[in-house]
Amino acid sequence: MTQDLLVVDKVIKRFGGLKAVGGDTGLSFTVPQGAFLGLIGPNGAGKSTTFNLISGVLKPNSGSVRLDGKDLAQVRPHEIASLGLGRTFQTPRSFPSLSVLGNVLVGANNAGEHLPSVASGNWRTDEAALQDKARVVLERVGLGPRIGDVVTNLSGGEMRMLEVARQLIREPRILLLDEPTAGVDPSLQKKLSDILVDLHREGCTLVVVEHNLHFLLSIADSVVVLQNGELLAKGSPQEIRSNADVIAAYLGDEHAA
Repeated sequence: MTQDLLVVDKVIKRFGGLKAVGGDTGLSFTVPQGAFLGLIGPNGAGKSTTFNLISGVLKPNSGSVRLDGKDLAQVRPHEIASLGLGRTFQTPRSFPSLSVLGNVLVGANNAGEHLPSVASGNWRTDEAALQDKARVVLERVGLGPRIGDVVTNLSGGEMRMLEVARQLIREPRILLLDEPTAGVDPSLQKKLSDILVDLHREGCTLVVVEHNLHFLLSIADSVVVLQNGELLAKGSPQEIRSNADVIAAYLGDEHAA
């Protein structure tokens, strides 16, 4: 039996009197180790708030989010990252003064850089290995030719691929992607699709929020649908396509199987 890596259990998040996530009874769903979950819903459905709860940016008013059994409400956001959770954002973030390579290195965990290694000079070997790893990751996302460019020269789609690269170098156990195809041209979308399929095959757990349903439903193995912050439906992509409630609330008749 596959173990649940991520458990969202009866989570409620309110902003003042607004019930942003969970309604009155709480939002619950699980993500097994190695799963590829798509998270969809109309604007205002609570998708980004749910991501913020999972990644520790927000704390729930009640209920819990657990990563590998650990209640994330008790963990600081940077410590959540150290547990193996990676996340990209709707608006790509970067360090404009750094090169493409430098931006990826900022996201790396250089475990070899500590006082004894600095004293002995071994940190230089670790740094060289880290740069080699960053180059491999950048080639994987199609940014190998841009490695020395400053990030201000990148297109919007390339910036999104840079964010993916910055997470991949950390080898996360679970990767959350927030609207990864927004502003990405079709060729890079195909590249991104291939990357996600490969990561899934390699055992990385994925949770992806995406408005491009053709992109997401063709590669995810399960889908959670939110409406007004509550769970509307969950199931396989085929089950979601044919779910009458989902069709009525979100997808539209053209997506019905």
